[in-house]
Amino acid sequence: MAEDKAAAVMAESIGKNESDSNHIEDVHVVKKVHADGHVDLVDAHAIGGAFEEMPKGYFWSVQFIGTVIAVCSGSICAYLGWVLPANTLALINEDIGPSENLNWVATIWTIGSAIGFLLVGRLSDIFGRKWMVVGTNVLGLLGCIVGGTAKNIDTLVGANLMNGIAAAGQLSFGIVLGELVPNKHRGPIVALVFFSSMPFAVFGPIIARTFILKTAAGWRWSYYLGIILSGITIILYQFLYHPPSYDQLHVSGKTKWQQFKELDFVGIFLFIAGTVLFLIGLSWGGTTYPWKSDLEYHRANQFEAAVLCTIILGAATLVAFALYEQYVFKGQAIMPPRLFKKLEYVAIVMVACVGAMVYYALTILWPTILGTIYTTDVIKIGWASSVVGGGILLGQMFGGFALSYLPKVKWQLVILSIMGTAFLAGEAGLQPDAYATFITLGVLATFVIGWIDNISFPGVTLLWESQDIGLATGVLGSIRAIGGAVAQTVYVSILQNKVATYLPAFVAPAATNAGLPTSSLPQLFAGITAGNFTAVPGITPEIIAATGAATQKAYLESFRIVFYATIPFGVLLIIFSALSPNFEKYLSMNVAKRLQNLKGELQGEGREKEGEAV
Repeated sequence: MAEDKAAAVMAESIGKNESDSNHIEDVHVVKKVHADGHVDLVDAHAIGGAFEEMPKGYFWSVQFIGTVIAVCSGSICAYLGWVLPANTLALINEDIGPSENLNWVATIWTIGSAIGFLLVGRLSDIFGRKWMVVGTNVLGLLGCIVGGTAKNIDTLVGANLMNGIAAAGQLSFGIVLGELVPNKHRGPIVALVFFSSMPFAVFGPIIARTFILKTAAGWRWSYYLGIILSGITIILYQFLYHPPSYDQLHVSGKTKWQQFKELDFVGIFLFIAGTVLFLIGLSWGGTTYPWKSDLEYHRANQFEAAVLCTIILGAATLVAFALYEQYVFKGQAIMPPRLFKKLEYVAIVMVACVGAMVYYALTILWPTILGTIYTTDVIKIGWASSVVGGGILLGQMFGGFALSYLPKVKWQLVILSIMGTAFLAGEAGLQPDAYATFITLGVLATFVIGWIDNISFPGVTLLWESQDIGLATGVLGSIRAIGGAVAQTVYVSILQNKVATYLPAFVAPAATNAGLPTSSLPQLFAGITAGNFTAVPGITPEIIAATGAATQKAYLESFRIVFYATIPFGVLLIIFSALSPNFEKYLSMNVAKRLQNLKGELQGEGREKEGEAV
């Protein structure tokens, strides 16, 4: 690819142009062509070049190491805003609820990140990285302050909207670090960032529950830690992260204000509106409103219409967005259609998307499975919930190094996809007395999905030149987040619909056979929901035991259907894996961009060949 041979790109000098307010005299530049056809002249001092041409000690400089630490702490902040609250929603609701909007705490984070990834990626390519990563971390700081002081669920929803948007910048380490290290090491450096998040990615559920049980502030400590780490991250980015500036990325080009005026505002509006409407409709379906008309629901037909209309309107708006980008807008589109003409790119984006469907869905469902089938102990559920994050992280560690050092990445993906599909489908055979099997299959499934994830995440940055890796990664992040939201809705809706079917079918005969009067069944089902049977007329310990066994069976059969529903997604994952590239040809030792303002002897070194053509 052209970016991997930056020294071979034409180097030229720009003379002084008195009519240009942005003139730069005698600056060496290289020509960069974007994915949408836009051309920029980039200051050669911003380009990294071959590994051996980098300044001595560059990768051990305070600026580089400080940037790595900033990226790691920012990544941890994203986990604090998602993993910890998502695993303790019911307990949070007991404290500052109850609220019908509880599910929005997780849903709004997903919506915010879906929108944020595209905007962060695209705008950082145009205006530079620094202001974007600093800005998103400031937003995350504000989100944690609001979350930590929330008095009701609605306020917490607002906090997680800010945290979701902020996470798009906090999780953009594939962009920030990817362009600063050799192509071959992009996988391992991303693996390092994932590893730094281990305490919260893996043990987040138990940490969140320990906060609730052992501290006076309880769940608020999830956000208090976010405040502390966000502050540290902002300081590190501000003083140590110095990527190429706007003027270096656009030599003798347009001013920031000119670029701003030419932004794809209509496309941005259509994308945000379509994404929000579509995901709101999905989140309503099966939760706030039923998917199907039911005599037990008041005005069920109207509710179903609200769900369907919102989903259809959102989908239509996204279609309008695609058509506008393709046929109307002629500038730097927020999502250039040319991006999707590269089959390898589309395939790896879809691999990441389907893989995320597993992660986001299991984050929500896993504690429910544990609590309804295996144990009601809060601490035990917390430890066992670490399976999801732990398996994913272990796989991500392997995937980052496998991308760079194991051959035939495409066949890695195909084999791993087949294994992941098999392991998840195997969970459909879960039994109350087979806890070890359930946990083992969960670890294996999440391990291979994590491996796939950290091939696709840094891998996508290798398919495009450095001036477009923000765009390429942002598109992947947005589609991945939307896919995760779709998976959450599909799996949760299947679960709720099946529980609504199986619970009466199993519990009613079990309770009446144990001696409960038929007239007491409505109070019994209310007691199951509340976890308290004292208000049920005619209740006895025997009836409670029979009801508990029947409830467990109802959930067991419901979860089996949910795991069967993962098979079609697994098939898609296998297909897209087979269409993905082998990345060997992209794994050069070229460095795309270099940090600026380096101290001492590093300043100016390594540029001896900056004007040469190779």
